[in-house]
Amino acid sequence: MKKTMMVLLGLVAVLLVAATVFSKEKYTVTVLPFTLHSAENIEYVRQGINDMLISRISGADAIEVTRKEVVSDVLKKTGGKELNPADVQDIGLQLKSDYVVWGSITKIGKSISIDGKLIDITGGKSDVGIFSQSQSLDEVIPKINDFSQRIVRHVTGGAAAQVSAAAAAPVVATAAGETAPPVPGASREAQIIAGMKSGKGKGTLTSMINAEFINSSDPLDRKKGFWMSQQFKTEFIGMDIGDVNGDGQKEVVIIDRHNVYIYLKTKDNLQLLKQIKGKPYHKYISVDVADINKDGIPEIIVTSLSDRVLNSFVLQYENGDYKMIASNIRYFLRVITPSSGEPLLLGQTYGVGSFQDGIGGKVFDTQIYEIVWRGGKYVAGDKQKIPVGLSIYGLTLDSLGAGTSEKIIVLDELDYLCVITPTTKPLSRIFSFGFSPDELIWRSDSQYGGSNNYIDNVDKQKQQSSEATQDASAFANLRILMFDTNNDGKKEMIIVKNLSSVGRIFKNLKLFSSSEIYNLEWDGLGMAENWRTKKINGYVADYCFKDVDNDGKPEIVLALVQSVGATLAERSVLVVYELEMPQ
Repeated sequence: MKKTMMVLLGLVAVLLVAATVFSKEKYTVTVLPFTLHSAENIEYVRQGINDMLISRISGADAIEVTRKEVVSDVLKKTGGKELNPADVQDIGLQLKSDYVVWGSITKIGKSISIDGKLIDITGGKSDVGIFSQSQSLDEVIPKINDFSQRIVRHVTGGAAAQVSAAAAAPVVATAAGETAPPVPGASREAQIIAGMKSGKGKGTLTSMINAEFINSSDPLDRKKGFWMSQQFKTEFIGMDIGDVNGDGQKEVVIIDRHNVYIYLKTKDNLQLLKQIKGKPYHKYISVDVADINKDGIPEIIVTSLSDRVLNSFVLQYENGDYKMIASNIRYFLRVITPSSGEPLLLGQTYGVGSFQDGIGGKVFDTQIYEIVWRGGKYVAGDKQKIPVGLSIYGLTLDSLGAGTSEKIIVLDELDYLCVITPTTKPLSRIFSFGFSPDELIWRSDSQYGGSNNYIDNVDKQKQQSSEATQDASAFANLRILMFDTNNDGKKEMIIVKNLSSVGRIFKNLKLFSSSEIYNLEWDGLGMAENWRTKKINGYVADYCFKDVDNDGKPEIVLALVQSVGATLAERSVLVVYELEMPQ
């Protein structure tokens, strides 16, 4: 009898424990970014898988997924080292998670292997896992989907949530066999899938910029602090400002794909002073205005492509007209203003690679030089202490504070902002196996910049895979501007973030349609946000911080593309913001 009572009491205890467990309404699941093992930069694959797992798992009512920024903060404390099971267990305990999803991605050649596990933090074991070896992302996606559904079933003890109709919407194929983005209204997950298949801080939100009226439907409603030009039926590619004709007033120089336009800003609009037409087979990439040859009148410096051949050129005002003083310059060109305050013209040749099987080298996998005026020509001067693999676009040099040495401030190929110590070490070594404590000082959690200005480096007649396009193409990213806007002796960063309806996690899928302007400042540990504007309806193709209206004070000037595409009429405008600066 006594033994029977003991058994009954034991059963009651078990049932009470079980009831407590089953009564739990929410389970916390943390998804860690998978470890990468690859000679290539396939960060876009890791982020796509991470977002897809989060999207699927968070769809279950009984599951709460740990926010990505919380996970990022914890991972920073690990110093970027590769995690082991003990580290994962410790992170799960720190975040008070019930389960942690953890794994690795290995890419060798065209083969992609995924090894993932669901770790039960309480029990310290893994009951659900995935091991998959695939030849394409098309095969990876359904296996990640199956893994996420098995996770949901295991955690909740029930059936996995079904995919919504929007998430399951078919991906539209284009005539070229590429993958188009999902139709408007498709779910975040459908956007993630489309992007994977195509491959394509602290501070306040208070702004010193009056951006209140940027979304006004009436472009003539030009209230204080905001000015918009007339519309132009073309897509702006680049823009800069300077006194290019020596008349004492600053002009606006704008390029589209084949033309250079020189305007004067008046009270009501942009007055065209000169149009310089280019050849239809030329593709203009960038424009800068700077007095590099030191003759007192700034030159107009245009980067131009014809297929994969660089034929950049320089225009200068002489004897009442604009003349081409240099042509067929075999460099990408960009003017930056480092800590010295003197404009510096950077040049970078085209990455040629091996071109085996029709695949070219990476566009910007080449050394960066200063370009100087010597003997009546623009020629390569000193080799810059900038890692091979970085682009001259989306890059500047600045000390980030009085008394400190100059640093490289750059947007990487996934649009994350990086601060790097000047070095001759190639970028592939700096970013290999996580962060390098010696050269990589800081990398942002958020993406900035972003460009639709596409540069192809693949022989399309011989192109054999979308993978070749991913590795060999690039975008000419936006400028990074440094300026002391509050007169405290320390420069802040003015940077644009273009926003895409399909996210920013895939390097070859852009489709930017809106934007924001940020002011960031180095606080010794990273770039802290001082202010940002409200969302702007339009994609910023280029911008500068110069005196556009000749009143002696600089303004933020945007070359804003309002619509572009095969089915849309191209429309662009110039937008000017007044910035309240202390005297």
